[in-house]
Amino acid sequence: MKKLILLFLYFSFPIIYSQTTTLQRIPDYNNWGWESIVMKNDLITVAAVPVIGGRIMQYDLSKFSSVFVNPSEFGKTYTPSQFSWHNFGGYKTWPAPQSEWSRGGWPPPPNLDYGAYTFSDSVVTEDSVSITLTSPAEQWFAPDLRFERTSTIYTGLSRVKMEQKIINEGATAVTWSVWDVTQSIVQSDYENYWVYFPINPNSLYGETGVYFRDLGSLWTGDEAAPGVYGIEFLADENKLFADPDKGWIAYAVLSDSTVFIKTFDVFEGEEYPDNGSRIAVYVSGPGQTYFEVEVTSPLVDLAPSENYTFTENWWACKVHAPILDVDSVGVIAARLSYNQSSNEFTADYGVFYTGFAKIAFLDSADQIISEGDAHSISPLSEFRLKENIVIPDNASAAEVRIYNDKNEFAGVLERTEISNLTTSVKEKAPIAAAGFRLFPNYPNPFNGNTVLTFYCSRPTEGSLKIYDISGKEIAVLASGKFNQGNHSFNWTPGDIASGVYFARLEIPEALQIQKIVYLR
Repeated sequence: MKKLILLFLYFSFPIIYSQTTTLQRIPDYNNWGWESIVMKNDLITVAAVPVIGGRIMQYDLSKFSSVFVNPSEFGKTYTPSQFSWHNFGGYKTWPAPQSEWSRGGWPPPPNLDYGAYTFSDSVVTEDSVSITLTSPAEQWFAPDLRFERTSTIYTGLSRVKMEQKIINEGATAVTWSVWDVTQSIVQSDYENYWVYFPINPNSLYGETGVYFRDLGSLWTGDEAAPGVYGIEFLADENKLFADPDKGWIAYAVLSDSTVFIKTFDVFEGEEYPDNGSRIAVYVSGPGQTYFEVEVTSPLVDLAPSENYTFTENWWACKVHAPILDVDSVGVIAARLSYNQSSNEFTADYGVFYTGFAKIAFLDSADQIISEGDAHSISPLSEFRLKENIVIPDNASAAEVRIYNDKNEFAGVLERTEISNLTTSVKEKAPIAAAGFRLFPNYPNPFNGNTVLTFYCSRPTEGSLKIYDISGKEIAVLASGKFNQGNHSFNWTPGDIASGVYFARLEIPEALQIQKIVYLR
C-alpha cells in the first residue's frame, strides 16, 4: 500500500484526508490553551498534546468523551524538575515498577511524564492516519530512558492502535516495564461509572483474582458476571491490582451504554511488576474524581541502545453493561442463545466496525454451510441480534461474523457449538444477560440506611423488595413501571433485628438477588 509521509512545520496547520479520516494540527484546540494533534474519522476523535508529555487528552466516540482533562491546568506547561508533578489528566506512559523510581517512588520521571515531546512525523495511507511523538530522555528517576509512542486510527473503526516503545539510551543494562495510565471521566452520579476486566481462574491472588493497595478502605467491586470483575466508582482513593488471563479492560458509562476498552497481549510465564499485576484500577479521592485505567507490560531487560514495544488497541462502542467478553471486533453483553420453539436467535453486542454482521453455520470441518441475514452494525449503536432461522441438520457450530463497510471479513464476534445453544425457553434468564443489573448496595454492612441501585436496559415492569432469611417480605422499595436507565432507592430498616437480608429485583423474564448486612 502506498504511503504518504508528512512532516509538519511548526507554523503550518494543514488538514490531511484519508477518505473520511483526517489529521490536523490545531494551535488552541478545545480552548485548552495547547497546540494539539487531532486525528478524526466518522466515529472517533483522538487528540494528543505534545508539549505536556505527549498525552492523549481526547478519545471520543462521536461526541461522547472518555478522557478526564483537568481544567485547572489548561494552557500551562512546566520545565521538568526533580521534585514536581502536575496532574493534567489524559493518558500517559511511565516505566514500572514505581518502587524503582528514585526518591522513594514519587513523583513520576518528570521528562517522561510532562516534558515536551517531539512530534516527529505522520503517516497517511488509504485507510489510516498515524502520529509519532518522542519524549526527551529522562534525567532523574529512570535515567536515560526515552519513550516513543505511535498512535494510529482507521477509517470505519473505533480503533486506536497505541504502540508504546521504551528505549534505553544509557551505558548500562536496565529492567523496566511499560506502564500506561488513562484517567477516565467520572461525574457525580458515581453508580453509572464502572470498570470491568476478566478474572483469572488461576490468579496469583486467589479466587477473587485481585488484591488491594488498602484493604481498610471501602471498595465497591465484585464479580459482575461469570468470570468478570466489576468496579463501581467510589471516591475512596484506593487501588486494585489484577492479573487477568485475557487481555482486556473496559471503562463503562452505564447511563449512556458506552464503553471504552483497551486490549493487549498477555504473556504467560513472564514476570510482571507490582507482584505480578497486569492491570490496575485507581479510584481518586473527593474533588477531582476520575478512574485510572492502567495496563503494564512484562518486565524486559534492555541492554544499552535496546528498545521494546508494547502494543495496545483501544476500542469504543455503544453497549449495555456488564460486558461478558471482548475480542478484536466487538463486545459480548448477552451471549448467543436459541429458542427451539420459535427458531429465534438472540444476543446483545457492541461492535467496533461499521459494516454488517451475519450468523453463519459451520460443519464439522469448519466450512460455512449457510448464513443468515445481513444486519447493519456501527459502534454508535448497540447491536441487538434477533433473527428467526432454522439450524441446518449438519451444522456443528454457529458464529456471529463481522464484515467491514467494504464487505471484507473482519472477524468472529462469538462462536458456539450447536450442542451448547439453549434449546428451550428460559424461565428465568440471568439478569446480566438480559441487560438488567442489581448493583451491590452501599454502604454494606450498614446501620442507618443504605442505597440500592439497579439498571434497566429497556422499559419494563417489576419490583424491588427486601426479604429476611426465612423468605418473609420485609419492605417493598419499588413496584410498577421502570424506565430505561438507573434507579436508586434508600432503605431505612427501622425497628428490625440486625442480620442478613436479601434485596430481590424481579422483572417478568428474570430476577437477581443481593445479600445485605444490617447492623443496628
